[in-house]
Amino acid sequence: MTDADFEELTLKALGSSTPRVWSFLVTMFGDLALAPEARLSGATVNALTAAIGIKPEATRVALHRLRKEGWIESHRSGRQTRYGLTSHGRSETKAAWPRVYGTSSSDHPVYFVLENPSEPVDQARFPQSAATVQIGPRSFVTTARATDEHQLHVPLDSNGPLPDWISEKLCPPELQSASQDLSRRFEYVLRRSDFGALSLLQLVALRVVVVHEWRRLILRSSAFPEYIMPHGWKGPDCRDAFATLLDHLPVPNLSTLDQDLETG
Repeated sequence: MTDADFEELTLKALGSSTPRVWSFLVTMFGDLALAPEARLSGATVNALTAAIGIKPEATRVALHRLRKEGWIESHRSGRQTRYGLTSHGRSETKAAWPRVYGTSSSDHPVYFVLENPSEPVDQARFPQSAATVQIGPRSFVTTARATDEHQLHVPLDSNGPLPDWISEKLCPPELQSASQDLSRRFEYVLRRSDFGALSLLQLVALRVVVVHEWRRLILRSSAFPEYIMPHGWKGPDCRDAFATLLDHLPVPNLSTLDQDLETG
């Protein structure tokens, strides 16, 4: 695929917003170099970011930021600098992995919780591991099981849709619109891409773009099962398209990618 055609494809895949470079690199390292010994050379990082229009200076600043924040570390290899995730970066990436790469949404039971308004507020009322959204004064939707006898804890099931005033708290209209937009963009990439015509660099760059855009969307949403989400939420459509795209865009062998860039 020509550079001009690939630029048009990536612009469509990215939509109207240019990714923050440091966030794009977090996706890149988490997707391509999660293994403890995996490293990306500086040349490879620059080639992948340049392929989607990010300038070398911006990449350099973002790498410096991620090193300073303890997300990645650098290693000298001859005259080259290679980068890999720190244990902290790897741990954070693995924590998000099920939501980004999982084939289905959460299957945790969900509850509507109403607290006793006469009781003092407990700021740590729900564990951090639970998906929780406040619906109104002292009322919540959460995946946390009942631990307080003073709470009204009502299970929510899939027998019928929730009222809009609840579902739009769980997934605000702007997030629904973002999911609809991403669904359209993924379908465009699937429809318009001749994956066999892409170079290895283009395949990998497009993969990182696809993972990044899905990661941005799914991590903005709360980890609730789909049956309580509003009809405007297109997360399931995005997840299906994401899985299909990754079938066409497999994780590369990093040594092969390095060699391809050196000879290209």
